Amino acid sequence: MEGLPQSGNFVIFDTEYTAWEGCNKRGWTRPNEHREIVQIGAVLVGPDLAELDSFKCLVKPTKNPKLSQYFTDLTRITQAAVDTKGFAYPDALTCYASWAGGLQMYCWGMDLEIMAYNAKLVGAPFPFPIEQKRDIRSVFELAGIATLAYMSSTIPRAFGEEPPPTAHDALSDARSILQGLRAFRRRSA
Repeated sequence: MEGLPQSGNFVIFDTEYTAWEGCNKRGWTRPNEHREIVQIGAVLVGPDLAELDSFKCLVKPTKNPKLSQYFTDLTRITQAAVDTKGFAYPDALTCYASWAGGLQMYCWGMDLEIMAYNAKLVGAPFPFPIEQKRDIRSVFELAGIATLAYMSSTIPRAFGEEPPPTAHDALSDARSILQGLRAFRRRSA
């Protein structure tokens, strides 16, 4: 498929970050509306689009440590889960960087830039060059898919398939993107 590595493995990842009612429309412009990472999810993908491994971790936000009810309703990530299982962002970033290594990474939109913003927010080094990331939407757009009509959690619908039922879970959304790529490959065959 055009836009994907022709050989070797690559990573598809997604993030979930703090949100409040209307923040997307406002562009996170209210005081303290930081897009703090709360979850990182990723799949390691082989050249044949097989899922080889997965990564998922929760992160404790520092600027807004109390999750909004809006965020919890959207993601089903609870305050208790973050408090008991969450990592400090620098530790989560180190774990993810170790897992992903130097592989090409794909996401739906600006997730890597938001991860870089979070590193700056907490004063942590950022281990990924922006060039290591590609926006997966470009792969679908090359196939004529109007990606503005979809999200990472819904792209399989562009091919008449139902996505995983757990939208706004970072690992599930990464798997949804992979499902979309597989459907695109089947359609192109």
